[in-house]
Amino acid sequence: MSTVNLSAKTTAFVALGSVAIAGLALPATAQTAEFTDVGSSYWARPFIETLAAEQIIAGFPDGTFRPDQPVTRAQFAAIVRNAFNQPRSRTAPRFSDVSNSYWANAAIADAYGQGFLSGYPNGAFQPEQQIPRVQALVALANGLNYNPQGSLNQVLSVYRDAGQIPSYGEGPVAAATENRLVVNYPNVDTLQPQRTATRADVAAFIYQALVAQGRMPALQAGQSANSYIVGATATPGTGTGSTTSPRLVPSGTGLAVRYPNSNADVDIVVAPGQTVATSLQITEPIRNGQGQVLVPAGSTVVGRIVPVEIRGASITAAKFVADNLTVNGRTYTINAESSAIAATNRVNSGTLQGALITGAAQSILTSITGNSGLGSVIGAVITGDSQVTSNSAVVVIRPSDLDLTLRSDLTVDAIATN
Repeated sequence: MSTVNLSAKTTAFVALGSVAIAGLALPATAQTAEFTDVGSSYWARPFIETLAAEQIIAGFPDGTFRPDQPVTRAQFAAIVRNAFNQPRSRTAPRFSDVSNSYWANAAIADAYGQGFLSGYPNGAFQPEQQIPRVQALVALANGLNYNPQGSLNQVLSVYRDAGQIPSYGEGPVAAATENRLVVNYPNVDTLQPQRTATRADVAAFIYQALVAQGRMPALQAGQSANSYIVGATATPGTGTGSTTSPRLVPSGTGLAVRYPNSNADVDIVVAPGQTVATSLQITEPIRNGQGQVLVPAGSTVVGRIVPVEIRGASITAAKFVADNLTVNGRTYTINAESSAIAATNRVNSGTLQGALITGAAQSILTSITGNSGLGSVIGAVITGDSQVTSNSAVVVIRPSDLDLTLRSDLTVDAIATN
C-alpha cells in the first residue's frame, strides 16, 4: 500500500474512514479507537471511540482525531458512505465541480443516489464547502427516510433558536429530533443550525442514526454525553419503509405477565370495590421489528387492581391498571390496563390453593364456600382499601390470563442487551 501516491485531499478522506483507489480498498490510516486530543472528559468521546472501533471513522497518522475540525460536503459524503448502505433511489448527475478523478467522486455519487445529499440548481455540488449542522441533519433524515410524525412547532420548540432553522430544514430536523439523532453541545436546547458541523458533531449524529437503526447500542446510562442528546417531547417518528422507531413499543402491544417470583399461576382474589396495589412480572420479551429486545422478560410492572363500574348492569368487576414499568433499572410511566373481570360466587378450594387473598375477600369466601378454614388453603392474605360493596361474590384475577395492553405508545431509552 505504501507505493500508492495519495493526494492531500485523499489523505484527509482516509483520516475519516476507508477509501477505494484504483479498485483497492485502503484501510484507514489510524485504526486506534483512542486519540490524544479526545480526553476522558471530552463531550463526544463515546461517539468517536465507538465509531472508530467499528472503522466507520478514523483519526490522523499523528494519533489525533481533531474533533473540532470542520467537515466539508465531500468528507460528509465519504462518512455517510462508510456508515450506511441504503438502497439507491436515483442516479447521480455529472456535477460540474466533481471530476471523475476527484477523490470523493464515488462517495458523492453514492450519497446522492441514496438520498443523503443533493446538488445545487446551477449543477454544482460544492464538495469543498463546509457543511452546516442543519444540512448534516437534513441529509441524515432524508437518506434514512425519516418523516416528522408530530407537530413541527411542538417538536422544534425544544430548541431556543428554532427560528434560525431554514424552512427547508424544519421537517427533516423535526424527524431527526423525534428519532434522537440530534446532539447539541454545550447546550442541549440550542441547535446552532447554521454553525459548521465539526468532526465531533458528525460523529455524534452518525452514531445516533445507527442507534435509531438498531445497529449500535444506545449510550450507557450515566455517561455525560447522554445529556447532550435531544429527547423530543413528541412521540418518536417513523420513516418511510419502517413501522416504528427502533425503541418504540406501540399502543396496542400486549404485555404477558405473571405474579413475580412464581413458576406456577398465582391467583389474586379481591372483594368487589377494593383497590389493591400489586406488582407483576413480564414473562415474554417485547421486541421491535428488527427482533431486538425492548422490554426483556423479568421486567417489573407496578400497578393496581381497581373496581370497574359496568353501567346498566348489576354485576361488579375489577381490572388491572399499570402505572410504571421498570426495564434494566430504568422506570417508565406507562398507560396500560386489562379488560374488566366480573366478580363470581362460584369458587372452589382448588382455585384458592396458594392464592393471594385480601382480608375482605376472605370473609366473603367463607360465606360462599362455607369453609371457615381457608387460612390453611390460601397462600397469603394481602391488603387493600377496605371500601367494599356488600356482595356475596369475589373477583378472581389470574395474572397470566390478563389481556394487559398498552393504551398509548411507550418509548424506551435503549435496546436491551438480552
